[in-house]
Amino acid sequence: MGRLGVALAALLIAASVPEAGAADRDWLAHRMTTGGDVVAHLVALDAIAAAHGGTRAVGTPGYDASVRYVTDRLTAAGYRVTYQDVPYHGFRPDVERLTTPDGSAVRVLMSQYAPSTPEGGLTAPLVALPAEGDATPGCEATDFPTTVRGAVALVRTGGCTTPDKARAAGEAGAAALLLHDVSPAPWAVLRLRAPDSAIPVGHITQLAAEDLAAQAGRPVALELCGHDEDGTMVNVFAETAGGDPRRVVMAGAHLDSAYDGPGINDNGSSAAAVLEAALRLAPHQHGVPNKVRFAFWGAEELINVGSRHYVDSLTPAQIQSIALYLNFEMLASGNYAHFVMDGDDSDHPDTGGPGAPPGSGAVEAVLTQGYRVQGVPVLSADFTTMPSDSEAFIAAGVPSGGAHGGIRGIKTPQEAALFGGTAGQFYDPCYHQPCDDLAHLNRDAMRQSARAVAWAVGRFAVYADDVRR
Repeated sequence: MGRLGVALAALLIAASVPEAGAADRDWLAHRMTTGGDVVAHLVALDAIAAAHGGTRAVGTPGYDASVRYVTDRLTAAGYRVTYQDVPYHGFRPDVERLTTPDGSAVRVLMSQYAPSTPEGGLTAPLVALPAEGDATPGCEATDFPTTVRGAVALVRTGGCTTPDKARAAGEAGAAALLLHDVSPAPWAVLRLRAPDSAIPVGHITQLAAEDLAAQAGRPVALELCGHDEDGTMVNVFAETAGGDPRRVVMAGAHLDSAYDGPGINDNGSSAAAVLEAALRLAPHQHGVPNKVRFAFWGAEELINVGSRHYVDSLTPAQIQSIALYLNFEMLASGNYAHFVMDGDDSDHPDTGGPGAPPGSGAVEAVLTQGYRVQGVPVLSADFTTMPSDSEAFIAAGVPSGGAHGGIRGIKTPQEAALFGGTAGQFYDPCYHQPCDDLAHLNRDAMRQSARAVAWAVGRFAVYADDVRR
């Protein structure tokens, strides 16, 4: 289904009539859509980041303080909070500096696990591959001219993976690689996800790349220095006192931010929504038919470390006892659209992704209803658009679902017509940046999604028999 078709389908869904007999299943869901203001949690997380160097990443005091905040709120509501120690291997940049031939400083992000430049940095000519005319620029060593040997290569992303480009540039003899995204606005570039580059790799915005390309052939000064980091952090759990332990409903979100910012949308927004759902469920926790377990994951920004460790620690019987898993990401993007993951692949059958386990279609339906009961439109998104903590559960065969408010894409005109905002711009222009703070999230989107999260938790706490593996 195309974007326009999905948008029209969303409007039709919003106008549909609930199935007969749903009231008995939805009584708690209705109650949980009212309660405290979820934004209060984000105010607290923003203050935590501000007090601890502007970040809540694992291995920092900001993450530890975030854990204490969640723990205190859950404990005060009557939950018994437990922790799981999780070892992690991460990477932290120490110096990220790029100076153009005309002496201007450019913000650059160092790729995770890529080698550092020599001590003091390097100064070398800039060689820029054309940004247009090649669908796979820099994917092969032969894409680079001979002048790249000993130079800093400037290449746009796309056509192959970042490691592929790093290997090709290294084979061509480049001293370092600068990657940029093709976009209508500056973009917070994702960091490299694999330790397989032989040369330093940095990321800059498209606008910066255009300025640099105009000065190609002249020397740039580049200094990228980082170090590996090993440590132990915790996942945080709380579950209802009542409910069938053979039918566990899990709802989770990662609590850590990236190192580059406070992470109030990514992913404080979702952690706040899950926390608020737990607080609203607390008065009913002794009487729910299904046990509900809330999870606040650590080290998602290091590639889902906390959630993978948790699932790997479970026995087959424990995995079987999990009726479903709900995961949430970036629910309050500044230029948001509401997306629910396509659990039955009905809207995205040809994306090439692994698909969700059987039963996930019912999870999608309930989450969609959580927006529908508010009169809020919602679109379907393929699971591959939200690589996050649901991945380990999906791999284990657990029916899964989730929602996000727009992650790394650009808002379409159809989406702008549904949700407002600006077409042609990123959903979250502050992604993985210092501006991912309280001032740059969309509070309307936050409150709408928090109600949808609470609705799904309340509904599945009462009834989850329609989720069949």
